Amino acid sequence: MKIEAENIDGIMMLTPCDHIIDASSAPDFKGQMTAWIQEGNVRILLDLSFVEFIDSSGLGAIISLLKLLAGKGDICLCGIRDQVMSLFKLTRMDRIFRTYPSSAEALAAMQSPVPAP
Repeated sequence: MKIEAENIDGIMMLTPCDHIIDASSAPDFKGQMTAWIQEGNVRILLDLSFVEFIDSSGLGAIISLLKLLAGKGDICLCGIRDQVMSLFKLTRMDRIFRTYPSSAEALAAMQSPVPAP
């Protein structure tokens, strides 16, 4: 699976170029994403704007990244198409992940300081 990577002010923006993340591509996707995190990239913006379909394996791979970061980093999603967002809503993952319509909005949110509680 081809994934474009761009580091923007300490935020690793990763854009899968395949239209599908399913059982056949999820292991490669997860492996590449895990490698970036293990290299110290703990602020991840996953741009899913090219992705038209994700099955349970693909969703599991994305969830595993959240677990891998385990509070030591941040992951946001952007550019989620309606069909893919339906899966996130069905599984209630839309409540777990911060999602944004565009990469510009996601980057702005990730770069803003977090308000104190």
